Amino acid sequence: MPEHQMQLELNGFRVSISMLAAIDGGWMRLGLHPTDRGASFDHKGVVGELALTRAAGRIDYHLSFSAVFPTRIRLRLELKEQQDLFHLICGNIHGDNNAPHVRAGEFPVLAPDRLTEVNRARLWEFRADRSSHPVSILCCRTGAVGISIDPYSDCSQAPDGFIRNGVFAALPDAFGVSLGYGNDPLTFQEKTLFKPATSNLSHRAKAAGSIFAYRGGRRAAFQIVRELHARLRELPTHRHSPRQALRALAEAFIQVNFSPELDQYTNRKCLRPIDLELRPWRAIVEIGWTGGSMMAYPFALLEAMMPDLRFPKGPATIFDQICTGFQENSGLINDTCLNRFTRSIPPGWNQSDINGWWSGERVPLTRDNHCAYTNAHAAYYLLAACELSNGAVAQAGSSVLSLPRSRRQEDTWRQTALRVLDTAIALQRSDGAFGYIFSGKRKEVLDYEGFAGCWFAAALARAWKLTARPEYRTALDRALDFYAPFVAALAAWGTPMDTCKSVDSEGNLAFIRATRLMHEYTGEQRYLDMLLDGANYEYLWRYAFRARPQAPPLKGSAWNSCGGSLTSVSNPHIHPMSVVVTEDLEYLARQSGDSYHQQRADEGLAWLLNTMELYPEVTGYGRYGVLSERMCPSDGLLSERFYDDDSPSSTWWSYNAWAAASAMEGLATWLISRGRGHPEG
Repeated sequence: MPEHQMQLELNGFRVSISMLAAIDGGWMRLGLHPTDRGASFDHKGVVGELALTRAAGRIDYHLSFSAVFPTRIRLRLELKEQQDLFHLICGNIHGDNNAPHVRAGEFPVLAPDRLTEVNRARLWEFRADRSSHPVSILCCRTGAVGISIDPYSDCSQAPDGFIRNGVFAALPDAFGVSLGYGNDPLTFQEKTLFKPATSNLSHRAKAAGSIFAYRGGRRAAFQIVRELHARLRELPTHRHSPRQALRALAEAFIQVNFSPELDQYTNRKCLRPIDLELRPWRAIVEIGWTGGSMMAYPFALLEAMMPDLRFPKGPATIFDQICTGFQENSGLINDTCLNRFTRSIPPGWNQSDINGWWSGERVPLTRDNHCAYTNAHAAYYLLAACELSNGAVAQAGSSVLSLPRSRRQEDTWRQTALRVLDTAIALQRSDGAFGYIFSGKRKEVLDYEGFAGCWFAAALARAWKLTARPEYRTALDRALDFYAPFVAALAAWGTPMDTCKSVDSEGNLAFIRATRLMHEYTGEQRYLDMLLDGANYEYLWRYAFRARPQAPPLKGSAWNSCGGSLTSVSNPHIHPMSVVVTEDLEYLARQSGDSYHQQRADEGLAWLLNTMELYPEVTGYGRYGVLSERMCPSDGLLSERFYDDDSPSSTWWSYNAWAAASAMEGLATWLISRGRGHPEG
C-alpha cells in the first residue's frame, strides 16, 4: 500500500482512502501516517489529522488541517473489486446522468468520452449543499458505500464566518468529499449555462462526517440517505395553519393571478426592487403540467371545502375548455387548447392551440405535436374530477366532496380522458412504455424515450376504478413493470420537455400516485413495494437539512430548505411540485408502520408553509398566498437579478400559477385525509 493511501474494510467492502491538498491550480498528494486514532499528514506546510471511529454499519471521522497557504483538502475513496458501479450525488449526479440521450452542452454528465463538450467530464464536484444530502455514494451490484461531510465549516477568515464544503464523483471508482468546496471542472448554473469554477480556500478548517457501507444493490443507498436524514433533520417552522395557507393561495388566485382582460389565469412577475407590481407575462393556456387541469382540480377541491370562495374562471369551465381541444386525427388533446378562450392575447404571446411555451428550438420535436406530460396529466385530473361526485371520496380521505356540474359535463370529461387513454394504450410499446412525444396529425408515437408517459399509468389507475375495464389494468401493469426499474435504478429521466431528457424528480410523482392508488384499490403487496421504491427515490431529491443560501433574499432569512425537493439535474433549485404526494407518503407510513415516511411527509408540508411565509416580508414583493417556482439553496440557478444593482437573487420575482396550484393540491388533500375538508372542518 503506497504511503499516501490507507485501506479500510467495512461490511465486506474494501475501500482505499487518500488525501489531497489544492495548490497552484492542481493537487498535491498528502502522505498518510497511521496513528491510534486513524492517520495524520504533514507535507509541505499542510498539517492535519483524520480521526476514525467505528460504529455499526459506518465509520465516523473528524478531519482537520492547517496550512501555510490557502488550500482545501479532498478526502478521496476508491471502492475496490466491485461491479456495476453507479455514482450518486443526490439531485446532481445519478450514474452518468443519462449520457446516451444527452445533447452536447446539457447539464453535467459523468462520462469518459466526448470530453471536449463542456458538460462532460470524468470528475464532477459540487458544493455539498447543492445536494439534498451532503454525501457522495458509489453503488454497485453488492450494495452502496458513501461518505458524508458537514456542509459548512466555521472559518473566522471567511466573509460569512464559514466555508462551504464539497462532494465529488470520479470515474471509474473514486468518490469523496472536500473540506472547502470547489466546483470542478466548472460551475454549473442551469441547463446549458456553465460558468468558471469557484472554490472556498482557507488556512485551517475542520469537518466531520461518516463513511457508510450497506449491502443490497443500489437500494442500499436509501439506507445511507435515511441515516443522514435522522442526523440532519430540522423541521421548518411556520406561523399559519395549513387551512389558513390554503385560503391564502385561493384568494391570491382570485384577486392577483386572474386577468379579467385576458379572461385567464396568468404567470406574473415584477422588477424587484424598482417595480413591485406583479404583471402578467404569460396566460396559463396549458392543459397540464404547468397549468390547466393541475389548477382546475385543486380549484374544485377548494370550492367544495370553502363554499364562500368562487374562482373567476371555475374548475368546471376549465375542464370543459380542455375537452374541446380533443383531436380525432391524433386521438389526443391539443396541449394548449385554452388559447382560443383567452381574450386579446398580447402581441408576442403564444397563440397556438397545440404548441406550449416549451416548443422552442431546444426541443424541436414538440413543435406541432403532443406531449405525454400534458395529455396524461389532463387525463389524470379529468378522471379525478369525475370522482368528485355522487358521494365519491376525494383522494381516499374521509371527507365527502362533490364538484357541482351537469351529468353531461361529467360524461364529457370521462369520455375525453378515456379516449386519450385508449390512444395511449393503442400505441403502447411491447415492453410497456408509453409515448413521450406524439404526432399532432395522426395516431403515432414520435419518441418513446422518457418517463413522462408514467402519468398515463396514474390516469389508468383511476380509469380502471371508474370503469372496471380489464384492458386498463393490463396496460397499467405493463407500464408499471416498464417504469419501475428506472425508479429502482435511481435514474428516472425524461419528464419535463424543457430539461431535455435529464434525470428528474417529477416523473416519479406519477409513479408514486399510480402505485399508491393501485395498492389502495387492490391491497396487493407488489404495488406497495413499488410505492416504497418511489418514496425512497423522492427522498433522494428532498432536502434533509437546512441549507445556508448564498444570495438574498433567502440568505440570512428564516427560510428552511428541509423538506423541499430539487427538480432535476438540469434545473438545480427547489420547487413546490413534490408537495402533491404528501398524502401518498402518509399513506405509505400508515401501511408500512414506518414513521420515517411520516417524517418526510411532515417536512414537505412544513417546508411549503415556511416558504409561503416569505411573502412579502422577505421576498419584498407579492402577498401571502403568492408563490414562485424557484428557491435556490446553493449556487445553482442564481440567474434572477435584483433590478437596481444586477446582483443575484435566490428566488425568482415571479408568481407561478402551477407552483401555487401544486401547493393547493398538497394542502387540500392533506386536510381532506384528516377529515378537515368540510366547510366546518
